[in-house]
Amino acid sequence: MSASPSVPRNVAAPSVDVAMITYNHEAYLAEAIEGVLQQQTTFPVRMVIGEDCSTDRTREILLQYQQRYPDRFLLLLPEKNIGVMPNLKQVLEACTAPYIALLEGDDYWTNPHKLQRQVDFLQAHPEHSMTLHDAEIFWQDGATPPVSFSSTKTQLQQGERDFTHADVVKNGWFMPTASLVFRREPVAKLPEWFTTVFSGDYSLHLLISRAGKVHYFPEVMSRYRMHSAGLSHNQTMNRPDQIIKKVQENEAFRQHFDAEHRAHFTRSISDLQVQHGTALRRQGQYGGMTKSWLAAIATDPVRVARNFVGKLIRGQLF
Repeated sequence: MSASPSVPRNVAAPSVDVAMITYNHEAYLAEAIEGVLQQQTTFPVRMVIGEDCSTDRTREILLQYQQRYPDRFLLLLPEKNIGVMPNLKQVLEACTAPYIALLEGDDYWTNPHKLQRQVDFLQAHPEHSMTLHDAEIFWQDGATPPVSFSSTKTQLQQGERDFTHADVVKNGWFMPTASLVFRREPVAKLPEWFTTVFSGDYSLHLLISRAGKVHYFPEVMSRYRMHSAGLSHNQTMNRPDQIIKKVQENEAFRQHFDAEHRAHFTRSISDLQVQHGTALRRQGQYGGMTKSWLAAIATDPVRVARNFVGKLIRGQLF
């Protein structure tokens, strides 16, 4: 059953919707919400939040905030867990403001002027579809010193600049989620394949950047939290089933994005099929390994041959 919006009918249409999906974020959610409530803007801001049947107090916290600020929250509260991507699609399509900001329930904003600055830029530059900024990565347990997001992504180390759709295709995921503010039009109706992708973030980057340039501000205006739940998710990324999801994701990209970028996605599919076969080999599944490697050869035989010869020369095959 689909979620029902929980918001008074007489609320005026906001200028910015903050799109958030949350699940078991009880320990972090208030910090994320307070960072939004502290934004100093000349326009109204609303939070559109999909709470996916958490097993902790996440939903209770949201309902308490909505009771305190009834004009600031649109809550989507499904009766059963629907999963990350369907939840994200539902939240984005529930947004009605001309601009959307992304924020996950375990990250938070640190600059009270963040939204104003990004929206001002988009209003002054109609050729741009999205803006982003630097963020600070920090570890919840404090065992590792914080670092800037840009220090981990070479694409963000050239200072303030613009990116094109081709840059996004070529460079993959390099934009911190909680930094993004973009126009609503490119995501007003998301394609059905969006719910099946591995990376909702990167899929959004591709869809939005196709509608215009992307502007980067080098200032840190949000914090990106690393914690045990997030780390355990990251550790599943190289499982065979997750690699297959990445293959399927790139097949959707190859089919639905511009022809000039198909070769890039074809190379990605071939590389992932090789990676899938290698993962199966580690598990002793040699039949599946052979099938995946043959699929990689069929997808991009020249690339596979070059990689094979390169590894043979470097002594990495045996």
